[in-house]
Amino acid sequence: MSVTERQPVVDGHQRVYVSRRRQLLLAAGLLGIFLATLSLVLEPDPETGIKPLPGDYLWVVIPGTIVLLVLLWRAAKARIETDGGGIDLFRVAGHEYVPWSDIRGFEVHPTPSRQGAAVRIRRRSEALVTVRSEINVWPLRNRNEARRLARVRAEALREELEADRLSRLASGARPSSSASAAGSAGSLGFG
Repeated sequence: MSVTERQPVVDGHQRVYVSRRRQLLLAAGLLGIFLATLSLVLEPDPETGIKPLPGDYLWVVIPGTIVLLVLLWRAAKARIETDGGGIDLFRVAGHEYVPWSDIRGFEVHPTPSRQGAAVRIRRRSEALVTVRSEINVWPLRNRNEARRLARVRAEALREELEADRLSRLASGARPSSSASAAGSAGSLGFG
């Protein structure tokens, strides 16, 4: 697979950028957080040693499990889509559509921890919208190499999206009525 770990899928005028590995990582992270917090609910009280009864925690665990299942389903749908009208970012907990006419370009910035790189949209209003964050943990013992690989992946995505934007602007593509009304495209990412 390419350095960017995804292949854009072209369907007529629409391109979908998706990484199955990233979707699985998002789902595994959500599941891990849920199981870690659930284990705390099932622990006995540290002061009294009394173990909670199911009636004490089921009213929290059942709705939490339902929310987790919805978030896992959304993690499987996380992606970036582009069409003649703009770029659509489908995230685990949100969705954002940005028309091509509002985009000045795509940029790569370091993440706040300086451990990775984030691809961002520079809007005409100078606002930044994060498309995707790339943070590598491998190789474990060489943090500089991991940062470099994250930057390479972010730059590759930026170049793909910028080339897509420029080709659509050059062809004079117009947004479809459904895309401009509802925002019919999207992206993946936690960020």
